[in-house]
Amino acid sequence: MPAERLGTLLVPVAGLSGTTYPPGTTVSVRGRGATVDAFVKGDWLPLSWWEFSDGLREDIADR
Repeated sequence: MPAERLGTLLVPVAGLSGTTYPPGTTVSVRGRGATVDAFVKGDWLPLSWWEFSDGLREDIADR
């Protein structure tokens, strides 16, 4: 099983469910490289490298 880590969205991203998650949303990230799989409460978000940062960023959530 790939390593899983937490990340923070930097831009709004639509999940497979159609829900759009705002910047500052914490996501569970799997994989490495230019694209990764991310999940929010079971909703899949295919992310590009520029759409998230590794780790939690509380300062982004305040914007």
